[in-house]
Amino acid sequence: MSSFAIVARSTILQSFVFNVETRTIAGLNETFTRDVVTHPGAVAIVAVNAKGEVALLSQYRAALDIDNLEIPAGTCDIGGEDTLTTAQRELSEEIGGSSTQWSLIARFYNSPGWTDQETFVYLAERCIFREASPDGPEESAMSLQWKSASEIRELLQAGGTLDGTATIGLYAWLALQH
Repeated sequence: MSSFAIVARSTILQSFVFNVETRTIAGLNETFTRDVVTHPGAVAIVAVNAKGEVALLSQYRAALDIDNLEIPAGTCDIGGEDTLTTAQRELSEEIGGSSTQWSLIARFYNSPGWTDQETFVYLAERCIFREASPDGPEESAMSLQWKSASEIRELLQAGGTLDGTATIGLYAWLALQH
């Protein structure tokens, strides 16, 4: 049980994906405020094909102004949808993938000092593919690459333009390979 308690909240920004709140917190004989980004959560998928290769997407990210290397992922933006269903939907939309073998391999808070976003990383094995149905200009322009376990290790060691979610998901997948 924490010795801190949120005593007031005020939404200062509402956006499509997240909101920003100013929270008033009481605890340890003082009251203070913190700005917090609230987020519905996200999923990411380590998608493995029949050859044992992992899907990586090169996708433009406006915050970085670069094409970033990522695993398929998306926001939990449909109310009441569980994270596995969200992961299955995102894999289908982004790369046209489906699988009957799913397992949760990582779960983490992205940066709890300023956001409540939680991400669930699933492993989808023996994926089969059809045509993707990308959503938005970034997804329409992204490119798909397939990497073996040894190529993934090299990529992680080189410290390329992988995001944190891909890094966590790929290390979790590599740990399962032994």
